[in-house]
Amino acid sequence: MHANRINRIRDRMADEGLDALMVTALPNIFYLSGYTGSTAVVLLTQGNCWFLTDFRYHEQFEQQVWNGYTLVDNTGRKFVEDILPSLADAKSIKRIGFEAAHATYTALQKLQVSSELEFTPTMGWVEDLRIIKDEKEIELLRASVRLNEQVFEASLRIIGPDATEADLAAEIHYQALKLGAKGYSFDPIIASGPNSSKPHAGFSLSKLVPGAPLTIDMGVVLDGYCSDMTRTVFYKDCPADWAKIYQLVREAKDRAFAAIRPGKLGKEIDAVARDLIYKAGYEGKFEHGLGHGVGIEVHEQPTLSRMGEQELKPGMVVSDEPGIYLPGQGGIRIEDMVVVRENGAENLNELATELRIVG
Repeated sequence: MHANRINRIRDRMADEGLDALMVTALPNIFYLSGYTGSTAVVLLTQGNCWFLTDFRYHEQFEQQVWNGYTLVDNTGRKFVEDILPSLADAKSIKRIGFEAAHATYTALQKLQVSSELEFTPTMGWVEDLRIIKDEKEIELLRASVRLNEQVFEASLRIIGPDATEADLAAEIHYQALKLGAKGYSFDPIIASGPNSSKPHAGFSLSKLVPGAPLTIDMGVVLDGYCSDMTRTVFYKDCPADWAKIYQLVREAKDRAFAAIRPGKLGKEIDAVARDLIYKAGYEGKFEHGLGHGVGIEVHEQPTLSRMGEQELKPGMVVSDEPGIYLPGQGGIRIEDMVVVRENGAENLNELATELRIVG
């Protein structure tokens, strides 16, 4: 798995005339090696895979990292002056690619200290590989989704007259770790009543509002892969007007799901949901994109939006999350994670989306 990914990077290095590629983004390092630590650099050449990290992570390297890598201790050592000259293929390394999107100006200045080396910016080389998930990755995502659904159900048990948005957010954190998650895709969004009209409301100390939408957007990390799910439920009661809006959002999500297939553009899938919502009289009330890629990071390529020009391909995993937001009143969003398959799409979520009243 890792060898195949690295060989594809090496092919691109050869095409671009690079002697080495320096990978510094931790999600990309995980993808190429299996490492989950917080400090490392991967240096790939045509003949070697060098893994640079300090003494704190040497044992973790031995436990996690694919055995095709050679550990290089970078404790107290400078990359250009100390580390590069010590490598077995140092003399063949003249032109080094670096991840431009993840390099700070300060870091780049530290690298440009030798006139014999040329550091060349690259954009999205590893991310381009990550767009298409293999079946093992899809199973890891499925497990993350399943755990996320379990956390959701367990967390709803605390809902009652004294519960606040913050209480529910804290319960989600607690249940996620208790049930086996290694972290969170993002801080949960718990938005009740008027707060739910803000797509990224976060959470507050406000109590849950009876008879109004309660939007719960949450995700966990399991074995390095993220999940992302939104469910809007109603506390105590659901008035008829909100029930109508809820069913419209649900239909938009389902229609978009049915339209997902290889060869479609992201913007075409977005338009399926958006056109339905707008024609129902809610133009301007659904302004974010329909979805985004999910994988090692919770926001990846491709995008399902009005700007989504990328063609969908089998193995892509995207969110499907239409919404309607009425400022000062509330909002409704429903979100599942979907795999693009050869003949359509597969929903990774099993948790039902029928209108639900809790509490």
